[in-house]
Amino acid sequence: MVRKVVWWTMSVASVILSIFFLFMGIQLCLASYRLGHPHQFIMTFFASNLIILISIAILAGVLVRIIARLRQGPAPTDEERPLLARDSHDQPNT
Repeated sequence: MVRKVVWWTMSVASVILSIFFLFMGIQLCLASYRLGHPHQFIMTFFASNLIILISIAILAGVLVRIIARLRQGPAPTDEERPLLARDSHDQPNT
């Protein structure tokens, strides 16, 4: 149960952060066109595109993992899992 909560928390946090940096990269790209010096424009433009590229890659990766997790359906309970698939700490002490 705790692993599920941690997984979903990290996934949602990754999505939120990547969307934030995506919008920040777009704003930085637009702001680069207002710069007067060509060297500053080139450096800011490519930096903003790198921020956008990394944000989209992280967002796509997290969304693919979330969609795959949702398509799996609910995890089986301990009674439904075969005995061999259980962890060693799930075994009763004999």
